[in-house]
Amino acid sequence: MTKRMSAKKTAAALIGLAALAAGPAFAHHAFSMYDNTKYTKLTGTVKTYMWANPHTMIEFMVAGPDGKMQPWTAECSPINMIGRRGWTSESLKPGDKIDFVIHPNRNGVQYGLLVSATKLDGSVLKDKD
Repeated sequence: MTKRMSAKKTAAALIGLAALAAGPAFAHHAFSMYDNTKYTKLTGTVKTYMWANPHTMIEFMVAGPDGKMQPWTAECSPINMIGRRGWTSESLKPGDKIDFVIHPNRNGVQYGLLVSATKLDGSVLKDKD
C-alpha cells in the first residue's frame, strides 16, 4: 500500500470516528422532547436551583387543581448562555415564589424547558425569547 492510500484510509477512519462521536452530542442537545409551540404558565415555589452544567435546573412546587402540591422541573440553558442574560448562581433561592413560563414536555410529565421566570419584584429572568 502506498503512503498516499494509507493517508486516505486514515483520514476516512478519522472522519468516520468523528461522525460517530457527533451523534450522541447532537442527540443530547436536541430539544424535541419539548413542545416549543406551547407555553405553559405555572406559579410555584422554588425547591432547588442547581446552577450547573450541562444545564441549570430548577425544581419547584405548584398547587394542582385539587390543591395538592406537585413537583415540577424546569431545564435551563447552560450557565454560559443564561449568564449572558443576567442569571447568576444567586438568581433564585429555595422558597422564592416565581411565575414560570415553560415549553412543556411532549409526554405530559411535569418537566419543561424554561422560557422565563418572573420574580415577585417583577424582575424577569429569560432563557428563551
